[in-house]
Amino acid sequence: MKRIIIAYDGTGQSASHGDWSIYTNVNRLCHALLNSPDLPVQQLVFYVSGVGTQDLGLGGFGTVIQGALGEGVEENMADGYAFIVNNYLPGDELFVFGFSRGAFTARVLANIVARLGVFSKPYSWEFKDALSEYKKGKEAFEAFLGVLGKREKGVYIPRLYEVKVKVVGCWDTVASLGIPWRPTSNAGGVSGDYEHFDGGLFLFHHFIGIENAFHALALDECRGPFTPTMWYLPTDKDAANCINLKQTWFPGVHSNVGGGYPDQALADLSLSWMIDLCRPFLSFDLANINLEIDLSLNPWKIRSKKRMAHKDGPPDVEWKGWACGKWYDSYKNGKTWSWKYRTPGMYENERELEKGDTNETMHASVKARWDMLRPSWRPKALEGFRPEVIEGGGIEWVKRDSKGKELLMIKEEPFLKREPAKPDFSAEWMLRYTPITPKPSEQTST
Repeated sequence: MKRIIIAYDGTGQSASHGDWSIYTNVNRLCHALLNSPDLPVQQLVFYVSGVGTQDLGLGGFGTVIQGALGEGVEENMADGYAFIVNNYLPGDELFVFGFSRGAFTARVLANIVARLGVFSKPYSWEFKDALSEYKKGKEAFEAFLGVLGKREKGVYIPRLYEVKVKVVGCWDTVASLGIPWRPTSNAGGVSGDYEHFDGGLFLFHHFIGIENAFHALALDECRGPFTPTMWYLPTDKDAANCINLKQTWFPGVHSNVGGGYPDQALADLSLSWMIDLCRPFLSFDLANINLEIDLSLNPWKIRSKKRMAHKDGPPDVEWKGWACGKWYDSYKNGKTWSWKYRTPGMYENERELEKGDTNETMHASVKARWDMLRPSWRPKALEGFRPEVIEGGGIEWVKRDSKGKELLMIKEEPFLKREPAKPDFSAEWMLRYTPITPKPSEQTST
């Protein structure tokens, strides 16, 4: 048995090149995975740069075209599937992660694997036909599966392996593939060749499908084309109970949550959250996590000029407190002509007539920032909401009308307040409660 991890970076993001060597949470998660020949279960990672990182032979303008039109989504998804085909053996576990359009790519890959399975190597050529039918829509794809003879009676076909997707982890999924700065750009939807790409949750016969789905969402993002693509549980209660879905709201804009800005203090919140959720299923390098947290708590230790120099300004050199990291104005810097504020708890499932639960929660950092930065931090997404203490402890974010009638309620996700007993650990706990190292005073020359 081994673990196969596919990781898709965000639009224009790459671990191998770029103007600023600042990693997103996708790449940082890959770095945090333990890699050792002594591991009882080996972990095999396949990292894919985001769409818009190839110049298409047109110089820098090619990357703009590719990123704007979403070119590369299908190719990246197919590359991930090919990697699985070339490495999968029965009993292996599959994990898929992504940020932004990379998160959409990850979700489409997981959906296809859950519905289709994985072709054995001699039959890998059939994936091209499968993808062609998948793009035609649900009915065409189900008909194709019927031809394969895989689903009708659950009969095992040697050319296909039925595969569970252990975890799909996403940072601020964006499915819009229009040009972000075009006034008519689709605000959050999928159009053209991608309209039948399904990034939804899937469960077959209550045991084959996606087991765990984790989604970190940005409260402060307001660009129309970056409207988030939510997950919805199946409306069948038995099926819904078999999927562990968590969708949690964090302070910050798109790349504050997914990473990529020089100041990573807000990105650290969702990274540590994702690591803790995945710890029961993956092996992590504690030394790497400690290093990342140390740099977050002590920004003065970051000496890389490339991390410090950035068109949007350098990161703060002083720790501002948990949840109080630097906020970047993505609307101002994103050259978009449309805006659409986030609406927690109010997203409708446009693909299905019936709406399944979204299992949304607020991260504890939202209230911490709300309290410490008042009144300056009051995002439009939380307009009408107020945090209320519930009986027995805990917080609920309640939205009320002008007469005080409750319209909507989103619970705060419980936060670990005690350090776990060693050798266990919590990245979230360490990020919040690790003591700060005093900055050494500057030495005067004599």
